[in-house]
Amino acid sequence: RLGYKRERALAELPKKIAALQAEMAALNAALADPDLYRRDGAGFSARTARLAAAQAELEAAETEWLELELLREELGG
Repeated sequence: RLGYKRERALAELPKKIAALQAEMAALNAALADPDLYRRDGAGFSARTARLAAAQAELEAAETEWLELELLREELGG
């Protein structure tokens, strides 16, 4: 058995991953505007920084989910 904390994380991680993917899609859409940097340089920089942070968070969440799934499979069967 994984334990409460790990089981809860395993249940919550797919939601977190989906939210991060949606946020990244919105950021990418905003950054696709060719005039964004000229119109709003600070906003462009903020979105670019957030996109990089969200990518790192997504990679960490996917890695954690995969590790928990593998552990659950080992313990379950």
